[in-house]
Amino acid sequence: MATNDRPLRIYFLCGQNRCRSQMAEAFVKSLGNPNIIVESAGLDPHPLHPLTVEAMNEIGIDLSGYTSKKIDMKVFLAATVIIKLCEDVQERCPIVPFGIRNEQWNIPDPLGSTPPTLEDVRKARDEIKEKVHTLLNQYSAIVTTS
Repeated sequence: MATNDRPLRIYFLCGQNRCRSQMAEAFVKSLGNPNIIVESAGLDPHPLHPLTVEAMNEIGIDLSGYTSKKIDMKVFLAATVIIKLCEDVQERCPIVPFGIRNEQWNIPDPLGSTPPTLEDVRKARDEIKEKVHTLLNQYSAIVTTS
């Protein structure tokens, strides 16, 4: 739970909201308390990449209902924690106001290689899961340890 009895609100941001931020959002929904409010968005949204969906399906997380979204300033300003998953977002993102936790994870874009590989997406997925687990532990917001 966040301070002052406000719910924990996590906003994951990346360039296109087609892979990393979507996986992070899904991991919070899978591992975290149900009262956490979590969303993801991108600077330049693109449709969810099929390799993202495949990599998450492998571990039992279905992204079929997920869609890419552009940054919403209302969600941004209401967040408890804003996590930027790439350097591009750090450079082009609105300034995070005082009082909102601001993190930079800099996870390389697994879809950046030509052609992208499932193995690269798996590697990013596993790194994101570990970081989400650590984040949720900091807020005592873990439901499962899977």
